[in-house]
Amino acid sequence: MPATVIINRWTGTSGAPTKTNVTSINSRLNAEDAHSTAGTANSILIPAAGTNYSFWAAFRLAISAITGGTVNNIKWFTDGANSLGTGVAANVATATSYVQATGTVGTTGNILNTTNYATLAGATASAFTYTSGSPLAVSGSSSATGDLGDFVVLQTAISTTAAQGATPQETVTFRYDDTSS
Repeated sequence: MPATVIINRWTGTSGAPTKTNVTSINSRLNAEDAHSTAGTANSILIPAAGTNYSFWAAFRLAISAITGGTVNNIKWFTDGANSLGTGVAANVATATSYVQATGTVGTTGNILNTTNYATLAGATASAFTYTSGSPLAVSGSSSATGDLGDFVVLQTAISTTAAQGATPQETVTFRYDDTSS
């Protein structure tokens, strides 16, 4: 029987984070540290100059059921096409632990980098460079229920040329090997 693996978005304090199962739903990146499927109360403001950011979103797999075997070889990717619109970018990196997102609620998040998120594997890259043929490798392996592997941390960047309103949705994919089948 195959393992049951879900995608959780982590928010809130590092000591007691909230884990929201977003496996089959969307997760909006706003200027707040909260999961939302459609909330616009704290949208990211278009800056007069420079760049504003979403609060970063930390995603991690979790195994909710497994009968023998192992889940490993985790990959993350997009379709390779930025459909978010002019002036909107999405950046991603992996991290070994969770760090709560910070910034100015309702305006901008702090930039996702190793200064603000100490356990990032390195500098972020455009999410759209990772495709099914060249995915982002995510460390981790488990034969038991519970959290699985490193975090995938995503952030949107809004420049002065962005259009007002909600951006189109993007689909991201986690892929992994499951030897419990």
